[in-house]
Parts: sequence; structure tokens; C-alpha cells
Amino acid sequence: MPTTEESTPPLPTDEPIGAQDNAAADAVGAIDEPFVVTVAGDGLSPAVRRLVRQYDLDITGIHGTGPEGRIRVGDVIGMLGPRAEQAVRGVTTPRPAPLEADDNDVELPTEESTPAAAAAATPATAAAPMPAPATAAPITTVFECDLARVLAHRKRLRADKVELLLTSYFVAAYVEALSAVPELAVGAAPCIGIELTTAEGDSRPLRLDVGGIAAEPPGERARTIDAALRLSLGADLTNASLLVHHYGASGSLIATPTPIGAGHVASLGVGRVRREIVLRNVDGDETPRVTTRCHLSLSFLPEHVTLARANLFLAHAVRLLEQWPE
Repeated sequence: MPTTEESTPPLPTDEPIGAQDNAAADAVGAIDEPFVVTVAGDGLSPAVRRLVRQYDLDITGIHGTGPEGRIRVGDVIGMLGPRAEQAVRGVTTPRPAPLEADDNDVELPTEESTPAAAAAATPATAAAPMPAPATAAPITTVFECDLARVLAHRKRLRADKVELLLTSYFVAAYVEALSAVPELAVGAAPCIGIELTTAEGDSRPLRLDVGGIAAEPPGERARTIDAALRLSLGADLTNASLLVHHYGASGSLIATPTPIGAGHVASLGVGRVRREIVLRNVDGDETPRVTTRCHLSLSFLPEHVTLARANLFLAHAVRLLEQWPE
């Protein structure tokens, strides 16, 4: 499989800023655009603070689901009950500069050279019964995810001439989370369709038949998924049971629902990876650290999926990504 070792810059890890001074080129890579720096002095993101002020919430008793108990948007939305739909539509975040070339520069085979080009000649799996038409507007819940361990794992694989799509890590986490919240994917045999959007706005459709992949260890599962996705480039997503919209270097829809497929009950969104500086308490001292994050969103029809179950799904996926095995 061709790699992009030479063309893709190394990725930053969650290290103290001082430790990165002598390895800036290796930790940051060649980046032409400035990046947005967010200093979370009170531990709250701008979106969380906005919700707290808007709804006059007392969050002192909340134990956040983020790293070190950080309160996320999803945690605050969980307090709002019937006001949740209005809240998520009011959450906005700044558009950051891209962290890296991401999956848009990873070499993929052309559509003509993949098995997906012959999909029309392959009998499609019988479609499962579809849910009744939606009677309520979709709701979107958003979680923030620290990708330091995922990016460190990806960088180690590059040293061994192995190149995995970043998309493969997200899909590996979603496959495992589906075992905890299976109602997000319609049908008995889940099939995940991925819309990978480039910085130019072009769409690269990918497809994964889940099967028994969830039983594999995370590292092996990501490799299995990566191979399947590369072979599926240009696939027809008509019979997919759950759609993932990975916006890669082109940004992400955060406060509005990602498109939900016909007959589906939910869809997933993955935003652009960005660098941030955060203050972390280390032995009683607040130490600034550079970290890498992205937003994960889940849009769902409330008559089929509850907010609690939607948050459970994203929490499960985020936990796996943030604790990715060494």
C-alpha cells in the first residue's frame, strides 16, 4: 500500500510547551496558516460558557465527561431537558486553521481501480425495514475529543511505513460504540457510509460493512477498517444504515444537524483537528500544554433515540479515542 511518509508532516503530542521547543519542526510540522489558540483558564470552552450564561445554569455540581473532569457541551445539554434542542442550535465555535493535511492528502486508489467500481454488478443486501417518517426536528449533541494518543499511535505506525487514514480511527471507535447503542444503525447488519470531504469541498464516499469487526482489538480493528475503506472508494452509500460525515480539512457542522440518510435515525459528524493551548493542573500548578482536539457530533431523531443514549454513544467513542492503546 503506498504511503505518504514523506509528504505528511509529523503530528504534535500532548506535551508541555517547554518540552517541544527543541523539536518544533517535528511536533508542529510545516503549516502555512496560523492556528486559533484557546486558553481554557476556567476549564470551560466558549460554547459551554455561552450556554451557562444563556440559561443561567449552576454547573458547580456537574462532573464533566472530558479529560480531568472537564465539562463538555454534551454535559450541559443533558441538564436542559426539553430546552436541549434550542440550546444545541445556539452553540457556535470559532473556525480554526487546519492542523495537518489529514486524510485529504493520503493517497487512495482511483475509483476506477477499486471493487466499488463494480458495485452495480454485485447484488445489494436486502434493505431492512425503515423507520416511520420523522415527526420532530433532529437534535444534535456535540462532544470534544482529545486526539493526542491517536496521533501518537499514527505517528509510530508511520515510522514503520504504515499509513492509516485518520478516518479509520474514528470509524473504529464508532463501531465499538454501536455495540453499546445499536439502535443508531437501522437494520440487522450495520453498514457505515462515510462522506470524507476535502478542503476543496469534494466528497469521497467510503463504505464499511461492520460484520464482526467490533470484536477485534482497537489497533487491529483500525487496520482492518483502513484496508476496507481504501478498497471502497467511490462506493454507493444508498444501502448504508448510518452515515458519518468527516469534514477533515474543510471544517465541521457543529450546531446544526449533519445530513441524516433516508430512513435513518441518526448521523455522525467529525470536525477538523486543531491545536489548542490549555491550562492543566500538575501537582497544584497550572501548566500550559499544547494538545490536539476535534469535535464529534451526533444528530438524531428524538422519536427513535433519546438524548441520554446519544450522549452515551459519543461518550463511549470519545473514551476509546482518548485512551487509545499504546
